[in-house]
Amino acid sequence: MAAPVPDIATPDAPPALVPMGGICGKPVTNAAGEKLGVISELMVDTTLGIIVYAVLNHGGLLGVGEKLFAVPWSRFTVDAIEGDIRLDVPSDLLDELPGFDKDAWPTEPDPALARGPGPAGR
Repeated sequence: MAAPVPDIATPDAPPALVPMGGICGKPVTNAAGEKLGVISELMVDTTLGIIVYAVLNHGGLLGVGEKLFAVPWSRFTVDAIEGDIRLDVPSDLLDELPGFDKDAWPTEPDPALARGPGPAGR
């Protein structure tokens, strides 16, 4: 029988290592405390072994009016102890951007979200 996967971090898993299952489905907030949405998928480059982008589901109600964004993974801050995931973009920016079509997933992150405040927005 396999060992249970920790939700975010446990004494058995260093805080820098977070199971993918502990990220998908988690809410994302910005520095102002606004809920931006939920991470639904992590897209991995299997050649390089890195997460390229996270799919952020933003807005809508019960899947209606919801937008999908390919956000560079480097833009997120993950607190592995508390389980908080932060993306420092204003909610109204996501309201204005078109997102991507659920039937045509991008191969790269959205360039409009590649820069700005946050870890990679230097």
